[in-house]
Amino acid sequence: MGEISFIGLPEETHHCTSYRDGDWIVWRCPHCERYERRYNGRTGEMKIARGGSEARHTGMSTQVQNMQALTRIQSLN
Repeated sequence: MGEISFIGLPEETHHCTSYRDGDWIVWRCPHCERYERRYNGRTGEMKIARGGSEARHTGMSTQVQNMQALTRIQSLN
């Protein structure tokens, strides 16, 4: 499976990692300590805790995308 890319995203977009928590898919940002987005696939409910972050965030729920996000943050350190 190849790299997933979104054309037109600003360079400063943060790429989130994800995990499952019961019915919820949870995305967290490796840059923004308190940013969290949750989606309940059963009910369609979405919750976002920005944690003071004004950055744009993106993320999917795949192992490949999680590794891509972690690789991006590692290259910044």
